[in-house]
Parts: sequence; structure tokens; C-alpha cells
Amino acid sequence: MLSRKQQLSRDLSPQDKKKKIIQLILLALPILVSYLTNFGWKITLPGCPLFHYLGIPCPGWGLTRSFYAIAQGNLLKSINFHLFGPILFTIFLSISFHLMYELVKNKKISNAYLKIIKNSNYQIIFLWILLGYHLTRLLNLWKTGQLSRSFLHSPVAQSILTGHWSLITGN
Repeated sequence: MLSRKQQLSRDLSPQDKKKKIIQLILLALPILVSYLTNFGWKITLPGCPLFHYLGIPCPGWGLTRSFYAIAQGNLLKSINFHLFGPILFTIFLSISFHLMYELVKNKKISNAYLKIIKNSNYQIIFLWILLGYHLTRLLNLWKTGQLSRSFLHSPVAQSILTGHWSLITGN
């Protein structure tokens, strides 16, 4: 049986290292891309498929622009693009540093913020808050008429309105 200290700090297995490297790449990549755009790099990212095909923004609508604004040092602009941008940026950055530290030390290190992030109850609360925020944004778009205009100009709506079902069904 491992002691509490051994459980909090144990050597990483080769599988753990590989998993942590993949996690680090996935979490650090959005941060790195955000900063590279400050140096004139033109990085074209794929757009949101939900918005492209239906004209309805997804819950992550504005996160990329929010991350770019943070990388430029403009926190207020970041919040205007997406309320959760600064929060997610901070989480990604914190976990990235934690993963790098674990990889350098070759030890699995547990701490309080990781327990909070991994707690399913907190994750569910976060998702409900995100969903509420997203629905509020959609409601504001609906009130201005922008949501309905966007949907009516989407490929799916145009296919329905013009009777070109083959674009949707593939037949």
C-alpha cells in the first residue's frame, strides 16, 4: 500500500508520459497559436461547422478571438468576445505548466486545483453555466433578428427553401 506522499508524487510510467505529452500539446497549442499571431503569423483555422451549415453559433463562439485578445494583452476585448475566454485560457495555461513540471520531474504530482478540475460535479456546474451564457447570447441574437437572418442564409436552410434535398441527404 502506497503512503499518502507516495500517492501524491510517484514516478511516471512510459504510458503516463505519452498521455501527458499529448495532453500538453492539446492544451498548449491554442495558447501558442494565440501568441504566434502577434508576430504576424497568419494561421487559418477551420470555422465552426454548426455556424457554417446552420448559421447558429456554437457555445465556443468567440473563444479563438478571445484567446487572441488575451495574447495581445487586451482583457476587456477578450471578455467581450467570450466571457469564458480568460477563464479557459488561465486553466489551459495552468495545466500546461503543471504537465511540463510533471514531465521534467518525471513524477505524477497531485494538487487541489487538479482535483477541482477533474471533479465531475464542478464540470457539470461549469457546463450548465456555459449553456446558460450561450443561450443568453443566442436570445440576444434572436431579439436583433441576426440569428434568423443567419439561419435563413445558411446552406441547410437554403437547401430546404430551394428544394435541393440532395445537398443534405447526399442523394
